[in-house]
Amino acid sequence: MSIRNPWQRRGSKLIYSNPWITVREDDVITPGGTPGIYGVIETRIATGVVALTDDNHIYLVGQYRYPVDEYSWEIPEGGSEVDEDPMETAKRELREETGLEAERWEQLGGEIHLSNCFSAERGFIYVARGLRQGKAEPDHTEELQVKKVPFAECLAMVDRGEIKDSLTVIGVLRMARVLGLDPR
Repeated sequence: MSIRNPWQRRGSKLIYSNPWITVREDDVITPGGTPGIYGVIETRIATGVVALTDDNHIYLVGQYRYPVDEYSWEIPEGGSEVDEDPMETAKRELREETGLEAERWEQLGGEIHLSNCFSAERGFIYVARGLRQGKAEPDHTEELQVKKVPFAECLAMVDRGEIKDSLTVIGVLRMARVLGLDPR
């Protein structure tokens, strides 16, 4: 199996742009040799935070997600600003959404491609420990609920399909491995 790029890009045009996403349409030659177009969504880097207490509770943030028309429980998440370090984004998002700050931070696994069939969105997940409570300051576009649940219950929520957000599912399953839990 070849790992070279079988696609040939002949040109690209901007279709739409706002502060969160850019949509471009590329004029391509497909791997089969025929001409075509490929629509690509570009975004800022996404980050997620597994905020874990000393007694293995995790903080979840609940909010209504407009694109899927559902309420969603997730780890604290957010997009980076231009040229912002992803870990700094994670720290900012944890503080804004929950009011929490952490003494210790570490990256949880490597880079994630969130939906690479049509999106160039990349994500990183971090573990925050040594938590202390401050004041939350959510964005004006967010109406949030915050809850702290036992990690095992959060893992069960993932297993039951109650948590569907990809950064959260990946973060919880990766953290379960770190904690030595069986993430079935």
